[in-house]
Amino acid sequence: MADKRRRQGDYAHISEMLSGIINSIRREAPTDLSRIRDEWDRVVDPAIAPYARPEALKNETLLVKVASAAVIHRLRFMTPDLIEAINRNMGEDRITEIRYTTGTL
Repeated sequence: MADKRRRQGDYAHISEMLSGIINSIRREAPTDLSRIRDEWDRVVDPAIAPYARPEALKNETLLVKVASAAVIHRLRFMTPDLIEAINRNMGEDRITEIRYTTGTL
């Protein structure tokens, strides 16, 4: 009767497989959202930055998750300046609108 078990060399550990898959799909160039996140603390008032975080970028709209409505209120006054600073750092007019939503950071 033939032995149907495979030899140890036929198997790969799951971590090896996942790391190969992740490396094959990982982007080398930073996305626009990651670039905005990197600049966020420099663009936003230091008193507000820990309570707001860029979450998504769809077309020319940046979605920012904010800890409370009070912080959203303050950010709305700063929105034109934030758009200008982000676009200046990006080197293009990438953002035309910022929308805020409350949630857990």
